[in-house]
Amino acid sequence: MRETSPALDATVSGEIGGLGGDVTLDDLFGDEWMAAHTDSDCIADFVQSCGHEVEDQESFENIPDREWDDHVAAHSSFDDWRSMLSAAVESYVGVGRSLAADGGHDPVEADE
Repeated sequence: MRETSPALDATVSGEIGGLGGDVTLDDLFGDEWMAAHTDSDCIADFVQSCGHEVEDQESFENIPDREWDDHVAAHSSFDDWRSMLSAAVESYVGVGRSLAADGGHDPVEADE
């Protein structure tokens, strides 16, 4: 089991992509998503590898935009943070919509 990082408590505003509320980085950037799109297994490792000490929302937001974009471009399949964030929001919202359309049930569980 991985260690939790206070940086994972950093949130993304619900105004982005119609999330309907603030979402933590850990929720938005799930481990499977991170493994598929970055060279890190989880968002905590990705943030820690940026070279800045990130302990909370404020320290995450204080990473210079250019440096963070460069980190994203070098260690993910995205050109910059905005592209990575947009893709994660789209994936996150899509998962939520598919659960809602399904009555909130996992189709595998429904067949059992």
